[in-house]
Amino acid sequence: MTHKTISILIAASAIFCSVNIAMADDTMNDIQLDALITGNTLYVDIPKGAPGAPDGGTAPIYYAADGIAKAQLPAGSLLVGTWSISGDQYCINWDNGPKNSCTKLVRGVDGFTVIDTVLAKPRGVVKRIQTGNPEKL
Repeated sequence: MTHKTISILIAASAIFCSVNIAMADDTMNDIQLDALITGNTLYVDIPKGAPGAPDGGTAPIYYAADGIAKAQLPAGSLLVGTWSISGDQYCINWDNGPKNSCTKLVRGVDGFTVIDTVLAKPRGVVKRIQTGNPEKL
């Protein structure tokens, strides 16, 4: 191999690595969030000890196109509220829970992580997304 060929391979490898790093930690923007959640149910695995999930578990959250959100918490509570998207986050005002609960979705190699925008900490991981409201929330 010539010196020029080696230089090209090194440059290509650097570009490939930087693209992979960017893709491994990609915060969804407003257009992506709208396409991903509007009219769909996200199944979020919640860690043990979280509010509404002392033993952890999966919470289906339905984001209706009319702005209504419903979540079935692992401990049994049903939350109802309204949701909206602003920039790279979406916020929910729960009628019977937290107000202005804002999160970001970050796409990583293992799926989407739900990040609390105030605490900058993960709330859970989206394990699957279903079209519509299959849970009849």
